[in-house]
Amino acid sequence: MLLKPGKGLGELSFGMLPATVEQKLGKPDRIFVPEDDEDEFIYQYNGLQMMLTFYKQENDRLGYIRSSNPAITYNGVLLLNQPVKDIMNGAMKDIKNWQIEKYDFFDTYLNEKDWLVLNVEYERISDLEMGVPVEGDNLYLWK
Repeated sequence: MLLKPGKGLGELSFGMLPATVEQKLGKPDRIFVPEDDEDEFIYQYNGLQMMLTFYKQENDRLGYIRSSNPAITYNGVLLLNQPVKDIMNGAMKDIKNWQIEKYDFFDTYLNEKDWLVLNVEYERISDLEMGVPVEGDNLYLWK
């Protein structure tokens, strides 16, 4: 499953509608609206270890992906459960300007330009989050 920063993951591209996603991935295992944001709805695919967020205010377009699927690759390298330093110095060395936040139990590596977040536990990438890039005050850069 190829990571395409700023564009999507595998067969998924930001801006897709739910019907198109279902054609590619099938029916989700769960559909829900998060408690903290009624302007979104989420498709959960258990087998793919993936959650897809659609933005109601953007005509139900796919705008955010979170996944812990071990088959995610970038530049031909598997990303999950790999040492973050190895990935930063190897497969992802072409991505610049990472902002690192350290928390009690995990770290996050954010590349704001591509809106890509690597969540790191025990110095290994545990999952990733990515969203459609944003410019200014919530101007989505649909590609």
